[in-house]
Amino acid sequence: MKLKGFRVNDRYIILLFAFMLLGALITLQIRSTVSVQRQAADILNTDKLKIQLDEKIKTGEKYKEQIEKLENDKAAFLAAPINNVSISQKKELEYLKLISGLTDVTGEGVIITLNDAEFPDSEIVMDYIIHDNDIYNVVNQLKIAGALAISINDERIIATSELICAGPTIKINNNRYAVPYTIKAIGDSDVLYKALKESYIINDMLTLKKRVTISQEKDIVVPKFTNDINSLISRLEVIDYEDKKN
Repeated sequence: MKLKGFRVNDRYIILLFAFMLLGALITLQIRSTVSVQRQAADILNTDKLKIQLDEKIKTGEKYKEQIEKLENDKAAFLAAPINNVSISQKKELEYLKLISGLTDVTGEGVIITLNDAEFPDSEIVMDYIIHDNDIYNVVNQLKIAGALAISINDERIIATSELICAGPTIKINNNRYAVPYTIKAIGDSDVLYKALKESYIINDMLTLKKRVTISQEKDIVVPKFTNDINSLISRLEVIDYEDKKN
């Protein structure tokens, strides 16, 4: 059967193409709608994140103001005249400065000098030189005996001080020193002297013919810590034990 020059099969083909075109248009419309919805969702998420960021910035500014206030309060306290600060507060401040190493200290105590053995009896030279462990042991023995302030080659030893062996030298508070090492300790000179003389630490070094001298002094000056303390605490990490338990 013919219809104005077209066969029935031709009409079906035209309808098929029409339906295919309509399907393609519908698909494009759906994809466009989904894309717009996704963009809207992204905008909403971005706005939400921006609000959260603004809140964090405000919180940070608040903390910054509190820190500045505390710093100002501390500066005012340190600069306050004696008549505005109680005697007990002054004593507490001086004690804190003493144990933290932020002030020069003068008093009786002991001076220890450590040096390598002059003529080693063995080819194992490492056994006859002063190591960081030797100094650590002496310093720890002084602390146990009640030393109030300690310095090594005039480097004040504080809670975060490090002694690191670096070849023939030792780094103290990030500064490099070679032998001899002069350790000054302020405290009861009789107690400090006796604690060292009776310890195995000194005897072991003398057995290896390392040169060790200990003297009691009535007037020793241990200087304050003068280095950048941030360089010593940058590797420290605060651990919240409550969080670890949970």
